[in-house]
Amino acid sequence: MRLSALADLPDLDICLRVRGSDERLSRPIAWCAPTEHMDPTPFLSVNALVLTSGMGLNVKDYRIWDAYVERLASVPVAGLVFGTGSAHREMPDGLIKACEAHGVPLFELPPHVPFILVMRHVEQTLATERYDELRRGWDLADECTRLAAQGRSLVTVLDRVAEAIRARVAVTDQTGFELVSAGRAQAGAPRSSLRLPSGEPHFFRLQIQGVKSNVLLQPLLGPVAAVLAVQLSYTLGSRTPLHSREASRFMDALYDDQPVPEGTLERLATETGFKPHEAWGALLIKATEGTDRFRLRALAWRARVRLEEVFATVRFMEEPLMTTLLVQEPTDNVSLQDQARSLFADTPGLSIVVAEAGTFDELPLSLKLARRQTGRPGLTAAPAADLTSIVQGLPRPGLVALAEKMLAPLDAADPKAALRQTLESYLRNAANSRAVCSELFIHRNTLSYRLRRIEDLLQVDLSDGEVRTTCMLALRVLRQD
Repeated sequence: MRLSALADLPDLDICLRVRGSDERLSRPIAWCAPTEHMDPTPFLSVNALVLTSGMGLNVKDYRIWDAYVERLASVPVAGLVFGTGSAHREMPDGLIKACEAHGVPLFELPPHVPFILVMRHVEQTLATERYDELRRGWDLADECTRLAAQGRSLVTVLDRVAEAIRARVAVTDQTGFELVSAGRAQAGAPRSSLRLPSGEPHFFRLQIQGVKSNVLLQPLLGPVAAVLAVQLSYTLGSRTPLHSREASRFMDALYDDQPVPEGTLERLATETGFKPHEAWGALLIKATEGTDRFRLRALAWRARVRLEEVFATVRFMEEPLMTTLLVQEPTDNVSLQDQARSLFADTPGLSIVVAEAGTFDELPLSLKLARRQTGRPGLTAAPAADLTSIVQGLPRPGLVALAEKMLAPLDAADPKAALRQTLESYLRNAANSRAVCSELFIHRNTLSYRLRRIEDLLQVDLSDGEVRTTCMLALRVLRQD
């Protein structure tokens, strides 16, 4: 019930003496507060309608009236109903001036109308409004439940909520970041929020912008908040992937160890919405120990929403405990690494890897290289190249045969592969004898013997840097085969 409706009630014969501002008159009345205290503010709450006969204020000093109204305005109350007849035969001039000064709406109630009649009208109107709001809330919840049962997305359900209350609504995570939103609101419109009934440690809120009253917000949106929480929980906890089939086919092809024909890869990129010959960015999000699937999906969702604000094209693919996002066409020279640093500043436990590819030819190798960097908590920029990516990018025909031919003497002389294992460890540990011995659990003399044996069989000098590089490449080629 709005304050302005009081003067329209014919049974009350009530008169508006001080109008106050339009904003004041449009305020909802929360409850009626009859009181004769000189300072009733400890017993009042926002938007209470104060009813008084001024029994304790039978004074002519304007300063006392001004202090009284100032205290009411500080609550702030919805308005003041002053009953004449018992303590004051007419409305005190000091009260009128004080209400005008502080913008508090003032109503005059004639002697023949008791306060109880005002209270009855107000309470009956409020009860009817609350019932209507509850009915609207449950009707909206029923409609949203049907939409969810039909398989409609969370965005579709949220659109219906925004349409019903004519406001902007958004689901936010525990940091206040908007995961999804719907509807519009004017700049500076009032904001309020409801917590969605999601279990710990997951924390989500429904943010509402454009609803002026908080009094009726819970009855109207309380039931639908439960529906949104269930659908959000299903969306984030479901094992059904959120990515599109086109994105999955394209990224699976990029990760495939078997070369995909160039024309096929370009076609898949185009079908996914990318421009093959533009520059690429990649963000890999991997859960570390203790991060559950629900939280990982919420964080990946947050990343996708943020990146869609600064990149023209964003696509993603989910895997168990990892999500890959590919982006193209940044706006205003946006840095993907800076975006990632901002996005995951509050989640140091995740493994985040950022990679870039200047051309379409680089993309598969850059993506596989970035994938090999995942696992360490924190933000990592993938290096431009590593030995594995170089080997993967080499022309393959005949290369495996050459590598097998080079290392064949080791396999022939040592069927148990101890010599090859020693060579791999020696090269991997950059010729550090102590590290090799520790890794293979062998004595230094044993290592020296095996290294001499390897040099004799391969007819090489392992002190030569080029020889060590060649041996390492041969081993990696055979491992990739």
